[in-house]
Amino acid sequence: MPGSRVDSKVLRVALFVGLAIFYVVAATEHASRVNTLKARGDQSGYLADGQDLYANWHGETPPIMIGERNRMPLYAAFLAAFWSPAWSDDDFFIKAKIWNIYLSLALLTVLAIVFAYYLPPLPATNLTLIVAFGYFIFKAGYTQAELLFYFLFFIAFLLFWDILGRPARLGATIARAAAAGAAAALAHLTKAAMPPLLAIFVLAAAIDVFRRRSTEPKAARAKAGAVILVCFAFLFVLSPYLRTNKAVFGRYFYNVNTTFYMWYDDWPQASVGTIKHGDGVGWPKMPAEDLPSASKYWREHSIVQIATRVAAGFWDMVDRSYKTYWYFKYVVLYLACTLAVLISRRQDLNARIRVNPAPVVFLVLYAAVYLFGIAFYAPVSGTGTTRFVIAHLTPLFFILSLLLARDWLNTAEWRVAGTRVTLQHFHMLVFISLLFDIAFLIWPRLMTTYGGF
Repeated sequence: MPGSRVDSKVLRVALFVGLAIFYVVAATEHASRVNTLKARGDQSGYLADGQDLYANWHGETPPIMIGERNRMPLYAAFLAAFWSPAWSDDDFFIKAKIWNIYLSLALLTVLAIVFAYYLPPLPATNLTLIVAFGYFIFKAGYTQAELLFYFLFFIAFLLFWDILGRPARLGATIARAAAAGAAAALAHLTKAAMPPLLAIFVLAAAIDVFRRRSTEPKAARAKAGAVILVCFAFLFVLSPYLRTNKAVFGRYFYNVNTTFYMWYDDWPQASVGTIKHGDGVGWPKMPAEDLPSASKYWREHSIVQIATRVAAGFWDMVDRSYKTYWYFKYVVLYLACTLAVLISRRQDLNARIRVNPAPVVFLVLYAAVYLFGIAFYAPVSGTGTTRFVIAHLTPLFFILSLLLARDWLNTAEWRVAGTRVTLQHFHMLVFISLLFDIAFLIWPRLMTTYGGF
């Protein structure tokens, strides 16, 4: 009925407005009660970067490298846009936390629109609430780049997924490719973690082009053009930053974390390594044989040592995810439900993979590279794995929600104690659980959990 559809939309809008008010109030209270020390979580570094960038813009200081090739410049630009020299550092910290809360709400609004475009109403609503109250609200009241990065990373991921999964029509593919390359570049300017995702996309697309070259030459050419355009847009947006890297450090893609720190055994070792020899202002002044690198690490460590390090990193992901934020149970619920559905529809799944394996190749490589990379980096981070894992939660929940919404999967049903159970019951269960969590559990967890790591 038309009237009922209108009522449903009004109820959804009212729900989101009410929850948005609660989100801002709770995040603000967390920022004032829990996040009281700007030196914790590298927040003072970002605040200083914002002040430096403001001074650069207004000609008060000569141009300098923002973030010492550890922190990236895009979030600093956000902070610099609001900074006033009349404020004290403490004033800046207080105001910047509030700006970040409103930035997070704006990012969530865009995500909600994206989810509503791709998903049915209830799954889209659930996904928005999981992102908002499972982890965004815990990190909103911090002067850190994470939430901006999570958003841009997801947009780049989504566009890569679209290019691989949708029919290759030249005009639409070109537009997505340009947007994907630009989004990936902006994400990289927020956190230097995008080259692996770009490489995985290029590999998956290349496999698809090779597979289609004889049977669908037009589609193959469109996909090949998309790959070239993605790389061009990525490099074009990044070019000023990359040129500076090359001039100062001798390498285009230079970041102290991925170039050096990840190849130490832990943060105490990294904190007295290249960082003490000027790695943030130039190539560290150390003998070449003392510089950490992948080849040096593999020579000096056994397979057992490496496996132990990775296993400890995976355990840290589970342990910290369970004890800190509020997304873990939804990861378990969505993975269990999706696995059950895919098993029941495995013949359909295999048929669809044979038609277009590129998206599956992309997902498998993406999960393997980033999960093992996070696990390996864990002892060097000094703060655990959760801030890295969270970057991949929105892509995970989105892909699982998208799968469960497919026509060939959403008709799955089971008999439990003589009762017919469908995916609609699953989505309703998640929705009810979310409302209960928001009403009774999120506030006490939020007021006792430091979210800056």
